[in-house]
Amino acid sequence: MSHRDSICGKDVDLIVAGNALRRLASGMSAHGAHACEVFIALKAAGDGSAPIPIKCPEKAWAVAGALGLDADGKSVEQICVEIADRFIDDLQRALPKHHDTLFALAPKERSELWQRLGIIPISAYHECFESNNLTSHGTDSDFESHMQAFLRTVLAYAYTTVVSTSLATDIVYGLPRRSKLNVNLGSIRKDNCINIGINGHAPMVAFAICDIVGTPKIMEKVKAVGAEDIRLYGMCCTGGEFVERDLGIPLVAMASSAEMAVATGAFEAIVVDQQDVLPGMMPVARRFHTKVITTSPSGRKEGAIVLELDYYLKNLDRIYELAEEILDIAIENYRNRDSEKIHIPDIRAKVELGFSVEEIARLFDGSMPEKKIHGLARLLEEGKIRGIVNFGSCGNIRGAVFERNQVIIARQLIKNDVLVTAHGCSGMGLLFAGLAHPDASKLCGPGLRELVEALQIPPVLHVGACTDSTRASQVMAYTANAAGQPNPAMPFAMVAADPAAEKTMGARYAFILNGIETYSCVQDNTLASDRFIDYVSNRLRRMVGAAMNWNPDPYQTSEDILRMLDRKREALGWPVSDYVIGTKEEIEETIPDTVEIGKSCCMNG
Repeated sequence: MSHRDSICGKDVDLIVAGNALRRLASGMSAHGAHACEVFIALKAAGDGSAPIPIKCPEKAWAVAGALGLDADGKSVEQICVEIADRFIDDLQRALPKHHDTLFALAPKERSELWQRLGIIPISAYHECFESNNLTSHGTDSDFESHMQAFLRTVLAYAYTTVVSTSLATDIVYGLPRRSKLNVNLGSIRKDNCINIGINGHAPMVAFAICDIVGTPKIMEKVKAVGAEDIRLYGMCCTGGEFVERDLGIPLVAMASSAEMAVATGAFEAIVVDQQDVLPGMMPVARRFHTKVITTSPSGRKEGAIVLELDYYLKNLDRIYELAEEILDIAIENYRNRDSEKIHIPDIRAKVELGFSVEEIARLFDGSMPEKKIHGLARLLEEGKIRGIVNFGSCGNIRGAVFERNQVIIARQLIKNDVLVTAHGCSGMGLLFAGLAHPDASKLCGPGLRELVEALQIPPVLHVGACTDSTRASQVMAYTANAAGQPNPAMPFAMVAADPAAEKTMGARYAFILNGIETYSCVQDNTLASDRFIDYVSNRLRRMVGAAMNWNPDPYQTSEDILRMLDRKREALGWPVSDYVIGTKEEIEETIPDTVEIGKSCCMNG
């Protein structure tokens, strides 16, 4: 027996492939739980089983059209139920069936390729079930079979737990709106204000709290305990959902920095649901008067107050009562505040947000019905911008403390005329670094600087939470459509510099299967298998036109991306200009003073 074999006969390649598949399935389960809640909210809003308003009916009609639903003579509520049923079916069915969502929403060139490769999923639930079955004791022992299941699961992740989720969220909770805001810990108000952090992913309770927090009934309770105001603050992806919709809620932490926000001592309550809420929050909260309240049976924390939507959703019709109970706890806890323990660092950045696909299409001569963004295609063809690169993933402090790698790469790219989109926690790192504001134009190359100054937009367009990678992929696909090219031919890339959570496995490979080269600085636990590395770094490029690229050095990664973008441009016959890699002194030691630029922005802190 080879030293590379296990006692049961599995070699290292099969073990690595099986572990990667299970990690992927776990991440899909996490996003799937988020998706399930959003779909249930959409259906409840349509059938009236819960008092959830439909905030963007026009998006419902657009999604219905994309899905091919017959809308004649139907109300928006009826259409919302039909959309929800379609999404839920693709999420959970066991029997093989035409995958309606995937074929309706994916580029035709891609879906036809995936069919030829035999990787169309049955449903997210089924692929998760099969991933665990296939890798269980004594079941599948064929590397190629493992990898085929891996690719099926990536597509189930992408189109069932991400694309559908983002669309449904926009219908129920509203499209992003352009806004200006302060972000980071310096946005927290210190005096005479009841502060509540909202952390997690699931939107139902979070948005219910947002809907009622400023009502006269709540404000009367606030005044009764001696406070002047009550404010919500976003953390992680719920924070990303809030800031995109111009709700006046500052973003103060990503997943990896939420404990730092709690450690300010300024919060009466932290309201959490599921995913990316690290258990280390609890011992930090216990050092202050802060109460942690859990709202999801999937995301309880030992020692926290439990006020949640029932596991069977029997209390969904009471969602606003639940939201008020949560606010009551925070309001009453204000009496226990110790001002001597409150320390808020004076760090904040000003940002401009709200870049939906619809807004980007408006800015760049696009047509949503045609699925084309003509202006971006022209800018690429003319060489005014070198390429479009999306940033998205959780943060991983093993690779770099608080998004250092992401910020370095983003700064190198905008210096070389690359337009950046960003979402999720890595997007938040770019917000905190001051890159999502028009003032960052001084960090751009001449072509990008001219563009952002003319349109008064940031060089980094923040498109939302982690599931809003949908928006970034749509911007790329619509730009490719306008240029008359498939995704793999275009100067596009995806960066997940420091992946951490299991969900980032699906996010990265979803972009790859859509033909977008993807780059990371932190390696998954797959280095032991040369066969796995060859598959994802070389074979996938031959199969789908893109692959995974790893390099621990963010400066080298930046150059790798720029070189790849130029190869794509040269192949298309588009002009290619020299690029310049900035020095460590320039890129890392001259980041704008976010305290000062924050103070000149707005008065939300």
